[in-house]
Amino acid sequence: MIALLYDIHGNLPALEAVLADAGAAGAERFVLGGDYALFGAWPR
Repeated sequence: MIALLYDIHGNLPALEAVLADAGAAGAERFVLGGDYALFGAWPR
């Protein structure tokens, strides 16, 4: 399974939760798109 991750915006706790959930669902590969760390840790 491939997990698609978009617009993380530096939100590490949310990223960790999504990675754990995707791993539990069987994701073996990840595609990252959008902004990874733009606008600081908690953009509005």
